[in-house]
Amino acid sequence: MKYNTTRFGNIEVKETEVFNFPVGLYGFERENQFTCLPFAPNIESPMEWLQSLQTPSLAFVITDPFLYVPDYSVKLTEGEKAQIRFEPGNTLLTRVIVTIPENYLEMTANLVAPLVINLTSGLARQFVLTSVEYDTRHHLLPQETRAGKVELPD
Repeated sequence: MKYNTTRFGNIEVKETEVFNFPVGLYGFERENQFTCLPFAPNIESPMEWLQSLQTPSLAFVITDPFLYVPDYSVKLTEGEKAQIRFEPGNTLLTRVIVTIPENYLEMTANLVAPLVINLTSGLARQFVLTSVEYDTRHHLLPQETRAGKVELPD
């Protein structure tokens, strides 16, 4: 299907690339359909766009939390798994929403409320983790980089 977006113009999205969030995202409960798009065409990036298919101007920057926190853990209850129709053998995609301020070195990710997408069923949900080990504003770049103290190799 074709969708109009503010940032990307008209886009073609296959049915298998449409992710349904039955209860929306926190603060955007009426937004139920999204797709993932590359952050920048022709440039490899750990970031992606989560583009609303209902509101052309609504898109979130997202990333794979495991790239920044290798031991990141999302433990879903059986009830939560049922909400996205998870069954053994399904493929789950975990993403977190990124905030990029004017000083992009200070970008953060919300590790407390990951997006879990069942690629097999197309159902997705934003879950809130009750673990105190994660932060809603986890810096993605190390302190040395943010402080400008990184030395490049000769």
